[in-house]
Amino acid sequence: MGFRHRLALFLVVTLAVVQMLTGFAAYVYLRHSLVEKAKVELTQATAVFQRQLTLLSERVADDVEVLSLDFALRQAIARHDYETELSALRNHGRRVGATRMMLVGLDGTTTADTGAAGMTGKAFAWPQMLNDSTTSGGRTSLATLGGRVYWIVVVPVRAPVAIAFIAACVPIDDALLAKLGTLSQTQRSIALATLRADGRWRVSARTRSGPDRIPLPDAHVAVQAGAVIENAEADEFLTVSTFLKTASHSAPVVAVLGYPMAEAFAAYRAIVPPILLVLFFALVLAAAAAMLVVRRAARPLEALAATARRIAAGDYTTPAPVGGKDEIGQLSRAIAGMTGSIAEREAALTAMIGALETARNEAVRANEAKSQFLANMSHELRTPLNAIVGFGDMLRQEILGPLGVARYRDYAGDICDSGEKLLALVSCMLDLAEVEKGTLVIARRRMAPSQVLQRALATVLSGAAALEVIVETQELPEIDGDADKLAQAFASILHNAVKFTPAGGQIRVEARHEANALIIRIADSGIGMEAADLAVVTKPFHRLRSALDGQHQGAGLGLPFAKAIVELHGGTLTIASAPGYGTTVEIRLPQDAHALSEAA
Repeated sequence: MGFRHRLALFLVVTLAVVQMLTGFAAYVYLRHSLVEKAKVELTQATAVFQRQLTLLSERVADDVEVLSLDFALRQAIARHDYETELSALRNHGRRVGATRMMLVGLDGTTTADTGAAGMTGKAFAWPQMLNDSTTSGGRTSLATLGGRVYWIVVVPVRAPVAIAFIAACVPIDDALLAKLGTLSQTQRSIALATLRADGRWRVSARTRSGPDRIPLPDAHVAVQAGAVIENAEADEFLTVSTFLKTASHSAPVVAVLGYPMAEAFAAYRAIVPPILLVLFFALVLAAAAAMLVVRRAARPLEALAATARRIAAGDYTTPAPVGGKDEIGQLSRAIAGMTGSIAEREAALTAMIGALETARNEAVRANEAKSQFLANMSHELRTPLNAIVGFGDMLRQEILGPLGVARYRDYAGDICDSGEKLLALVSCMLDLAEVEKGTLVIARRRMAPSQVLQRALATVLSGAAALEVIVETQELPEIDGDADKLAQAFASILHNAVKFTPAGGQIRVEARHEANALIIRIADSGIGMEAADLAVVTKPFHRLRSALDGQHQGAGLGLPFAKAIVELHGGTLTIASAPGYGTTVEIRLPQDAHALSEAA
């Protein structure tokens, strides 16, 4: 998928997501508003429901008041005519809608009960209502009886003083709740529940339009009549639970009013299809506009991408300008300028690479010529030097007869010593040239490193009378190697230690056997070296500044030669030094003959 299509898809998806989020936010806000409004309405409806029950109970109380004026009933009470009492109670109970009628004596015992015929003498369950009906005028109260909810109406029978009490039990059942629901302006469901002896709620009456699952409060909630104790949503219903005021000694009664959320949203669902249609057309128009904008913006970018690919492929032709004075046009002009700069730099770089290649070839040829020159000159110098050393030695020993003057013999000794030093220097140069060419071969013979080190010490330390020389060596095991080359390497290191250590200084030579390696350490208390010099002192012909200022003589071949010989034996040479603290050279040679064979 190209950039143009990806950008268009991104814009369309972004617009769609924004519309969806906007719609969702509007739905959440609308639902929240409707729910809060419904809660207020249900709370008000709960108070209305309680007032409806009170009015209903007052009407029943008026009807029972009429019953208390029945002469036949009062005559039967006076005569204790039980059958007549029951008959009158049943007739009046059907008229007022009471399913149970009781006649209670002044002492609070039941003398007649249509719900329990033949069972008299029981104490009335709500004695407080008897007192209220004669003193404070209270005649009705909500109570539970047999797991059902009743409005209990108590009216005194007077002739002319009170001789008994009539208690009418009007059930609040499904039919009554449905009738009360129709009196409301808004459709709602009603349910009543009572608390059983085992602490669990039991729904005693409900309307059919309510939720399948009625949320009931916790049985341990403190009873506070008239207060809203719970708001909940169940089965697309918003419900409000509240305790109703009941008679003393009655189980608690809770009323649960439910409001169907579908009814709340019905007025708004009608406008959903038009809104969705408008959103769809808006999305289509936005997508079309996005395609036009993307097409206009993507074409210059695609041209710039093609230009970038040509530049990456090595084509630095200046591209044609794209775009106007906007950012894309500025980018196009910048790419054109960059292309020209790259072309110029590439041409200069190509020329420089050619020059560097030529210089490198010349340097290689010069290095080869230098190595060949050193090798040739070393061979050429050896012959006259051997003659000088040989004839000087003959003169010093006066083989052909006395020289006559003793000073001539000393001069001959100087000629012989200088020739031997020069011959050793030439041999070292020849060996280094062969090392660079990779043609130097060392002899592999069994030798004693301790003897080789002692020979080097005897050669060099004879001229170190002004220095303190400490030698601590162990008997080292024999190894395979070139004794002459190693002696020359040790001597080169010792010579540097003597040369760069001032009078009164100290030179310490240690040799020990450690694991599978021989370690030889030569430390001096000389002038030392800078950290920058440690990386170059092992390169041929490198000399320190103190050597260049004429204080110390040397050609700069000692350490490079020693390092090359040690590495040809499979070992390592490391240097540690600091200005004013001297220099320590550590040589580590492998005892294993296999390591020597691999290095050679």
